[in-house]
Amino acid sequence: MTVTQPTIATNAPKVLPHLPPQVAMLQMIGGLRISRCFYVAAVLGIADRLVDAPKTSEELAQVTETHAPSLYRVLRSLASVGVFSEDEDGRFHMTPTAEFLRSDVPDAIGAMVKVLGEDWHWKVWGRLFESVQTGEAAFDQIHGMELYDYCLQNPDFARTHGPSKTSISARASAALIANYDFSGVHKAVDVAVLGGYGNTLIPLLTTDSTMRGVLYDLPFVIDGAKPVIAASGIGDRCELMEGHCLYSVPSGGDVYIMMFVIHNWDDQRAIKILQNCRNAMAEGGKVLLVEMVMPSGNDPFVGKFVDLESLLTTPGGYERTETQYRSLLSAAGYEVTRIIPTQTANSIIEAVPV
Repeated sequence: MTVTQPTIATNAPKVLPHLPPQVAMLQMIGGLRISRCFYVAAVLGIADRLVDAPKTSEELAQVTETHAPSLYRVLRSLASVGVFSEDEDGRFHMTPTAEFLRSDVPDAIGAMVKVLGEDWHWKVWGRLFESVQTGEAAFDQIHGMELYDYCLQNPDFARTHGPSKTSISARASAALIANYDFSGVHKAVDVAVLGGYGNTLIPLLTTDSTMRGVLYDLPFVIDGAKPVIAASGIGDRCELMEGHCLYSVPSGGDVYIMMFVIHNWDDQRAIKILQNCRNAMAEGGKVLLVEMVMPSGNDPFVGKFVDLESLLTTPGGYERTETQYRSLLSAAGYEVTRIIPTQTANSIIEAVPV
């Protein structure tokens, strides 16, 4: 019997090249186990409890009210991939990777780890096969409605996303401000749907004391943003407005910033949101989209898996290529003037009405 060898593309990226292919594949398949261990550590606040001094699993189990031998097995597993480290006395220490699970550091991702580990999120990923068959979001199939409609009817569910969005947007906002010149902007409108609590406007208005801003989001997000904006020192220059960009946006802005918004919508509704901004902006205004621009080729890029997240959870959303963004913005009555890469996976897409 002749065995046909598989054809290997010459331009295929070498994933985990130091391991035999079969072992590398098993490592990747087992990623769900690592993710689940991250979730346990984040929910229990393990990193926060190790900041002052290393501790044994017995000590950690006592303060977290968990089963010490089982907690040890989780921490030992995380230590094997560089999250925490175990010494000869069985005490667990912080590592550079574990620092990002703390609740009090910039760029912390603990809140996002918790959201990704929640049951609703695991359930939608369990329906990936059905979404591939039908093209429909698994979230819609499970809950009988789109994500944003569900959030409007279940504000408590939506509020759990506030801290996670804040942690994600903080780094993206810093990259936006570092890479884009806002000179001449008198009024900036942050258009969001389930966004953070002012992560873009707070540093932007702090940097420019003459600029005014508007944070525009769903009512329960605005409620969560009020104390944050009040404590930031920009409250007298930042207006908080409730609404949904699919129907309207605040008027008179010189720049409309949409961070991780357009990728959540199908083309028809994305065009409507962009047109709402175009119709509301001041003369000479522009939009800035902060999004992942999908590259060509086989190289690893986080947006390729975020795109699957969109498939599973959002109403027709997807991560777009440069060509697709240019086409989308053209259909909405804009011309793309610049696409600016940043130090993150995101780019800044600048567009003006035509």
